[in-house]
Amino acid sequence: MHLAMRQVPDWGNSCLMFDLIFDFLFSITDWLRTTVLLDFAFWITETSLSLFMVTNFWMVPIAQVFHILAIGAAFGATLMFTLRVHGKAATDLSLEQVAGRYVPWIWYGLLVIVLSGLLMITAEPIRNMVNAVFWIKMLVLLVTVFLSLGFIKSVRTKAAASGAAWAASSGAKTTSILLIVLWLFIMLCGRWIAYVPV
Repeated sequence: MHLAMRQVPDWGNSCLMFDLIFDFLFSITDWLRTTVLLDFAFWITETSLSLFMVTNFWMVPIAQVFHILAIGAAFGATLMFTLRVHGKAATDLSLEQVAGRYVPWIWYGLLVIVLSGLLMITAEPIRNMVNAVFWIKMLVLLVTVFLSLGFIKSVRTKAAASGAAWAASSGAKTTSILLIVLWLFIMLCGRWIAYVPV
């Protein structure tokens, strides 16, 4: 009886890809150290808010809890809106009813994300301000916010004009999935920030 040889995955290419990514991130971090951001980060460490955040050990964990909860709320609301756009959840409700329920969670979640994020930056400015992953996260967050604004407005307008007969276009469905992927990437970067050497 002939037994097929088990294919052994070639991890060499994957390791090379990760090496290239890490080298790229390190080169960005290296460059960030030469900018005014490093001086700004040192200045932040001398502010009273930074000193308060550092000397009261419970402040950073509290800010992190609010940050994580807000990300969960904004992501969860985006996910529910996406599921409604795809006709997979809350189909007994109009899109406007679903939007009225979940869209405020997105925007209030973003507000808490920004405020708690500012507190965490104030507590550890050097780790954040000269961190390539932090700036990638900020860029992707901005793209996500502006894409969300346009997407939600467009879908709500079209749904209101079509009434009960509304069905999402393939473009709307694709955009909603892209938003979910962007949120997942933001969460990945948020965890990755702590492990990137600065």
